[in-house]
Order: sequence, then structure tokens, then C-alpha cells
Amino acid sequence: MKVPQLLISLALLGLMLPGCDSAKDSKSEPDSEKPPRVSQTETAPPEAEAPGSPPEKERDKKEKHETIRVFYGTDRNLTGSSKPKEFFGTKRSTLSLGFCDVSIPKDHQPGELESPSIWKLEFRENPDKHVVLKAVTPSSGTHFLTELRKTIEDSIETEKTSDGIIRRGGEAFIFIHGFNNSFEDAARRTAQIAYDLKFKGAPLMYSWPSQESSSIWAYKEDERTAQWCEENVTLFVEAIAHESGARKIHLIAHSMGNRVLSRALKNISQKLELTHQDQPLFNEVILTAPDIDAQVFKDSIAPHIVQTADRFTIYSSSEDLALKASRVVNSFWHQRLGEGGSYLTVFPKYKKINVVDASDIDTNLFALGHSYHADSPTVLSDVRLVFQGIPVNRRNLRSLLQDLAWKFQSSGNSLLGRAIRGTFR
Repeated sequence: MKVPQLLISLALLGLMLPGCDSAKDSKSEPDSEKPPRVSQTETAPPEAEAPGSPPEKERDKKEKHETIRVFYGTDRNLTGSSKPKEFFGTKRSTLSLGFCDVSIPKDHQPGELESPSIWKLEFRENPDKHVVLKAVTPSSGTHFLTELRKTIEDSIETEKTSDGIIRRGGEAFIFIHGFNNSFEDAARRTAQIAYDLKFKGAPLMYSWPSQESSSIWAYKEDERTAQWCEENVTLFVEAIAHESGARKIHLIAHSMGNRVLSRALKNISQKLELTHQDQPLFNEVILTAPDIDAQVFKDSIAPHIVQTADRFTIYSSSEDLALKASRVVNSFWHQRLGEGGSYLTVFPKYKKINVVDASDIDTNLFALGHSYHADSPTVLSDVRLVFQGIPVNRRNLRSLLQDLAWKFQSSGNSLLGRAIRGTFR
């Protein structure tokens, strides 16, 4: 094992976590010493079943939802709350690890983040109807890796074919959220993406301490924090690449999360050069609605990160109102990488960077058109093909600029919606 990799492994395995004893991490720990599980329904250790109570399997059958386990890394502060949605706050802290459980209703619709609706007289969360963060479990580095590897190994499927045995699954993806997101937001979104993609492997997320507010002050503070957390994100992402045992590892970033990921990949690229490693650490890197200065990315970031992955896919849209607002906040003339249409940024020097214009996909009339990466079934279907390694010219996309970019086939966006968004251009 090379020295940099060894250091990363030791850092992850011996990580000091709030509420965790690093001395106990060096050996197998009894269940009584593991960090407590925080859930919506558990405030005390479970008691023995009363006589005549239905067996656990029968209770599970009555549940109308599936539970997705999401592994997390975060440098948010612990709030001291026992409620999963309030477990982490908005202040900066040290890197901590764990996993959380999120419910996906059996009647879930692809692209939806089902939540209580007053129109349906729903005033509290119900895992059978809504995507709910059910539990948060902080973990030591050792326990985290053990559970992660087990999840990845259990997801592997083999099939005998005329060409031999084909292995599927055994993969991992890491999602990095953007501006104005809570830990709960990120966990729910990561679980929804994994479920909608029918992902065979372990979904992970990195939740950096966004201010969870849409104000200009919060945006500027998130910009500073996105830069502050780059070392923690680099450590987390690189450690997963080296230690998870996954057959393939993919990265997905959204909005300002692309700045976080880009800096991490740039750091990793420098390490690969120093150690003379030519093999990319990652398979697919997906940059969705990236809130990054387009020229800065093209000139100062792309040349330094292309060697870290097999392929990059950038999703952009001319209907993204959030990025239009970002352009105004960032001195107006600084074009964003996630802008599509006439502002599309292409990369003729780098064949492994694919640009996809999502301007014509259906989006919610009253939404900002900024979350199409996860709330559009069309885009989700394309992401699934990206994870499968399907070439861009075989994914039902229309070629633009002599194959320098690609575009989703028009799905008949409502003229009213296009007109309303057009007033903000």
C-alpha cells in the first residue's frame, strides 16, 4: 500500500468522532459501546415483545414503504437534539461518519420527494406516504467501513451468460448537495436518487454545513463554507475510493456542491501526479446544474481533474432560474457552468467531458428549474445509463455543435411555463 493511501486509511479508521471513543475503534467493539441510534420513534432501548404481539416479519409486511440506508460524511455540528431532522446543524465542525435510514413509500413516483401536504390534510410525516429521514446513526471509522463494505458486497449479483459470468452491482455513489440544503434534505434526496435509479450498491452523501437559507447573506456564507470544507471532502471521497471495495465509484454534485467536488478532485489530481498514478479513481462524475464560473472551470479546473475519472457529464439548462439569480449575485457577467441554450459551455479539448443540455425537459411550473437532476424522470433515466457506461451517442440524445454537446429530445414543455421563465432571462 503506498504511503498516501496508508495515511488516508489510518485517518479514516482512527477518526475521532463526537461521542465516539477512538481507542475503542482499534478493536472489535461490543454492541453496547456502539454510538446510539437516533430515530423518530426510539427514545429508549426496545423492550421485549409482549405475549401475543405480531412477529417482526408480519409487522414488516404491513409497512408500505422501503427503507434506504444512506452512508454519510459531514462536517456539520451536532445540535444535541434527538430528532433525526435536527440532529446536525449549520455550524462548522470536524469530520464525522455514520449512516441514516430513509423511507420511500411503496407508491412513490420517480422524481418526487413526497412530503406532507395541507391539501391532502396531512400534518405530520408518515413513512408509508412520505420520504422521511427515520434515523441517524453516528459511527466510528471502523464500524462505518465494515457496514459500507457489507452493503456493497451484498449488492453484487452474478449471471451466467454465453460469454461467461457477468457481475452486476457492487457499486457506490457519493452525492454532494448544493446551497440552501440541510442534512435532512441531503439524506432524503440521496435516498430518492438511489431508489429511482434502482441502484445496486451503497448510496453515500457528503453534507457540508450549508446555512439552510435562501438569503443573499446565506449564499455568500455558503460560498465561504464550500471552500472551507475542501480538505474534509477530499479525505472522505478519496478514502471511499481506496477502502470501500466497490467495483465502481461514481460522484454526483449539484449546484454549489460542484465547487466543493471540483476542489476535492483538484486536490486528488495533484496527489495522483505526485505518486505517478495513471489509473482514475472514479468511474462517472456527474456535475448537475453547476453553480461555478464557467470560464474558471474551463481554464483552471477541467485541465486538472479530467484524469481523476473515466468520464464527466455536465447537465445544464437555460430554464434554471436559480443560476440566473446566481449570475446576478456574481457580478452578472460571470456566466455559470450550468447555464444551457446559447450560454452552453463546451470542451473540445476533452473528449471525456460530455455536456448535456436539459433545457427542454418538463419541470414543475412553479419550481426554479434547478433540481431537474433528481426530479425529472427523463434526466434520472439518462443518469442511470451514464452509470452503466453507455456512450453519449447511444442515449436518445440529439447532437449539438458537431457532437461537442448533446440535448434531450423536446418533451413538449408547456408554452405557459416557458413564457413565465422567459420573463426572467
